Amino acid sequence: MEIIKVNPQKCIACNACIRICPAPEACVPSTTPEGKNYVGINSANCISCGECIRHCPHDARYYEDDYEDFIEDMYSKKGKVSLLVDPSIRVAFPDVWQDVLKWFYIQGIRKIYDVSFGADIATWAQLRSVSSGKIKKYISSSCSSVVSYAEKHDHSLLEKLSPVYSPAICMALYAKFKLKDTSEFAYLGPCPGRKAEFESTKLIQYNVTFKRMKEYFAKRQITFSSTGQGFSFEFTHRQGLMGALYCKPKGLKENLHEYQPDINISNCDGISKVYSNLNKYNALAAKDYIPDVYEVLSCDEGCNGGIGIEINGEIPAPAVISRVMDVTRKDAVKRQNGIFNLNKGDKLFKEFDRELKLETFLRKYEPQRNTLRTPTLPDLNNIYNSMFKFTDADRNINCQACGCKTCKEMAIAVFHGTNIKENCVYYSRNIGGNDSAAVAEIRNTLDAVEKIIRENMPSLNDQVAVIRKEAVSIYSNNDKTAEAAKTINKVITQMIDACNNPKGVSRETISEIAGTLELIRKIIVNLDKFVTKNSESGYTIDKCVSSIDEISTSIQNTVNNVTHQNR
Repeated sequence: MEIIKVNPQKCIACNACIRICPAPEACVPSTTPEGKNYVGINSANCISCGECIRHCPHDARYYEDDYEDFIEDMYSKKGKVSLLVDPSIRVAFPDVWQDVLKWFYIQGIRKIYDVSFGADIATWAQLRSVSSGKIKKYISSSCSSVVSYAEKHDHSLLEKLSPVYSPAICMALYAKFKLKDTSEFAYLGPCPGRKAEFESTKLIQYNVTFKRMKEYFAKRQITFSSTGQGFSFEFTHRQGLMGALYCKPKGLKENLHEYQPDINISNCDGISKVYSNLNKYNALAAKDYIPDVYEVLSCDEGCNGGIGIEINGEIPAPAVISRVMDVTRKDAVKRQNGIFNLNKGDKLFKEFDRELKLETFLRKYEPQRNTLRTPTLPDLNNIYNSMFKFTDADRNINCQACGCKTCKEMAIAVFHGTNIKENCVYYSRNIGGNDSAAVAEIRNTLDAVEKIIRENMPSLNDQVAVIRKEAVSIYSNNDKTAEAAKTINKVITQMIDACNNPKGVSRETISEIAGTLELIRKIIVNLDKFVTKNSESGYTIDKCVSSIDEISTSIQNTVNNVTHQNR
């Protein structure tokens, strides 16, 4: 499912999207059929947070919702479409939101439901899940991007997520099964990413964002007037209470504390903090440092700052959001006769206890993609070498121009095919130099030599150890044999050191290794002359000498082959 999209003709591959994206390998360097480079989107990895849209300086990224299908069906299916309205409509259309909803009634929308009421159900379901022992400490699940991140990128978080559906789905379930509403449902809200949840449950057919409706109204010069009726509205069913605060940071916290004041709740909102903190969650959980509830929202200002609420790249001013939320809270209290306490709250929840089944509002999570293979150290070394990064300093420049935070992260992305070497400034500066290319070839040659040596090292060492052991019984030749074995060990160690020394990279180094192998063979030939063939120990040593000679010859041939290929 593609929610976030890119216009290749507008994209200049500046990598701003890669730098800001919290989802590993969701932004992928691509090329058009005409050969134009741009940064595409891997929908299998994308969590539809929309942050790349905000940070694209070339207006190359955008999202798609269902507003066109919704508008068409609103007129063609009069009376057969019901609207679920997110409480953030008060921020999206301050002072005129009631008039906006009346417009939908006039156009033929059958029923309009307040998702705040669905949020009240979600609060009830979370508290009842805790009291029944279904969950203990958990991460909030009302943010679709956070859920998508766990499903696609960190499967260990799935069991930590609250099992309760989002307020929108809770409202849809209530309307469908309790109120017996058989119409199709459209959700009007601030988040294009909601589409993923709607598709998986098949409960809501249209995801319509405030932004697209604002554009629709502006294009058709449809205007609205302030109703002057406060913050209440005659919804088809009851208007929600404190659930209207879910769209703000700490909104869930305020709801839970109304019913359970002692519960320990921490919150976090905003791309720059949420996902890095989620990556630390399991480590903190192992030390029992986590709160009872961790409330997380992907966008700054929560849903009130969603990508589907802003106009001209800006969300409403914080002062506006604060004023709207303050009035919303006061209005919720007023609709409870001016008193919001445990007894009053229990009245609503006791109604839910009598009329609703907790299991109806609980969900399960499934991993949506396989975890990518983690590259080994040799894998990364090959990538680094191909990018002319031979020293630790080269491999830790971490300039972030490629879009990745570190050179290691870039190497991993290149390994997975989700970034390209050409995006590396260091590589691009050195690609034109013949010397750098030659060094890269030499380094790759050394890697091939090192691999064959390491593969044969255990066998070489085993044979040398046998020679040392058996040499004890050969008195007259013991000194010569032990000295030869010691020399072989030293030479082998020197070969490995030469392969591991990036500062000594040169064609001469390869020649030295080849010469060292020849020295091993000469030592073995001389050793064979001193061995007494007619004793049992002598026979064992002679067999080991032959084996060592065979292994050394194999290594020598490999060195000669790779050296010849890179001349």
